[in-house]
Amino acid sequence: MSLTINSNTRENHGKGASRRLRKENLVPGVIYGGSSEPQSISFAVNELKKAIENPAFFTSVIEVTVNGNPEKVIVKALQRHPARAEVLHIDLLRVEENTTITTRVPLNFSGAATSAGVKTQGGRLVIESKLAEVRCLPGNLPTELVVDCSNAQLGDIYHLSDAIVPENVELVSLLKGEDHNQPIGRIDKSKR
Repeated sequence: MSLTINSNTRENHGKGASRRLRKENLVPGVIYGGSSEPQSISFAVNELKKAIENPAFFTSVIEVTVNGNPEKVIVKALQRHPARAEVLHIDLLRVEENTTITTRVPLNFSGAATSAGVKTQGGRLVIESKLAEVRCLPGNLPTELVVDCSNAQLGDIYHLSDAIVPENVELVSLLKGEDHNQPIGRIDKSKR
């Protein structure tokens, strides 16, 4: 487990209590799910800000230490201030090693810049979806799914099924049937 962040339990709830916490440079949060009761926590602003700078924070199983006790969680929701780059609240979902989780991971379109469709045919990569919903055990959760565009030609369309999916990981949309194999990107004529 490479990502770890410390937190403390909190007793007070509600908008007023959350405002007071923010004035003390703390960010309120909740850990829920699993077999335990929901737990109200708070993070030091600077520690949470540092953790959020790592993109893997949003797509990996992370360890939150609550008053010295480690909990394995994934980020479920993050509320930010509409005008400032500050986190107002964070929701975390407990994960258990033998329980399947469903979450979204980023799609990484690689090789498009050097493909014939972009380099010699005047196209550009248009990304239609940046995330894909996956289902797997926490230990198998990928940080991203790669879509290889190195052989792209002008007019090529990439679908969800073109993503390279690791073993023991399922794409939720494809489990619903072939008609849910949505387009996620394409090589389109460049508008220069």
